[in-house]
Amino acid sequence: MQRNAIVFILYETTDCEGRYVANVIIGILDKNTPGKLYLLNSEELDKANYFTISKVFDQSMFLLWPEGIRHDDVLLFVTDAAPYMIKAANSLKALYSKMVHVTCLAHAHHRVAETIRGKFNNVDGLVSNVKKVFLKAPSRLEIFKTEASGIPLPPVPIITRWGTWLEAAFYYSDNFTTIQNVFSKLNPDDAVSIEKSISIMAEPNLGPNLTFIQSNFRCLPVNITKLESSGLTLFESINVVNNTRETLKMANGKVGKEIYDKFQNVIEKNAGFKTLVQISKIHSGEVDTMEGIEQDLKVEDLAFFKYAPITSVDVERSFSRYKNLLSVNRRSYKFDQIKKTIVSQCNADNLIM
Repeated sequence: MQRNAIVFILYETTDCEGRYVANVIIGILDKNTPGKLYLLNSEELDKANYFTISKVFDQSMFLLWPEGIRHDDVLLFVTDAAPYMIKAANSLKALYSKMVHVTCLAHAHHRVAETIRGKFNNVDGLVSNVKKVFLKAPSRLEIFKTEASGIPLPPVPIITRWGTWLEAAFYYSDNFTTIQNVFSKLNPDDAVSIEKSISIMAEPNLGPNLTFIQSNFRCLPVNITKLESSGLTLFESINVVNNTRETLKMANGKVGKEIYDKFQNVIEKNAGFKTLVQISKIHSGEVDTMEGIEQDLKVEDLAFFKYAPITSVDVERSFSRYKNLLSVNRRSYKFDQIKKTIVSQCNADNLIM
């Protein structure tokens, strides 16, 4: 019988009703092509902790293999880096000894981007206030279109969407003088956000800060987008991470070093990623030993990792559909109805992507 190796991708969020919800993506690790991904399960949790995560993992295994769980076929487990996720994965390894647990590398990039945001309060203030100025304000929009024809409106970043804050910072770096000119035509007494924006733009270090961010951290949103792509080989995904590492290493000054150290720290804590790096080196012929592969993985297991995912973006996409399903006029849905609907929708074409 042909063996099917499996990747589990599990993520938890809180929905608009305050429920803790866990979605489980199941994927086939194929030796020759990117494997298909399916939403296997969606469960409401009493709490978000390692016990409930372990329980939903176990429930999902029985859904997949009701005749008996094939423990040695679970080779990869992808989650975020929440402490309870790591604790759950470590406890599960007692039963799934071949399972490599890796925390999402796209999320790791986002954590570094959030650190950058925390280092530049004036840039964060600019991004936060300018986006409010033109919201539902036709007269101000008209002024913008007149004074800044040819450039798009200021971005409205969603902080939980990976890399969008940095993209906003790049926008202001590219269009700083034009935006200043637009605000010179606005009345600061019309709105607090206008007054604050004008005040921030007058700060002498704002322009240099924007330039510093632009010059040193453009790789982060670019590489997040690459990691979100479907069908990457493990070798290609790891090269993206290495590109980020080398680019951040070149960042100058105290802040540049702090950001590089943050990235290094995040990667060092990701023990499963180290194992995947070693497997990738075997795939590429860079090394010819099993050294550094601590799990009970055998030679016959390694080929299944050729297209192994290192991000949880697919489960994030399932939550996007979940949020769209739970619209204002559907709040009376019971969770069992939501579960059946979202699983059906995500798997309608046999692919979640």
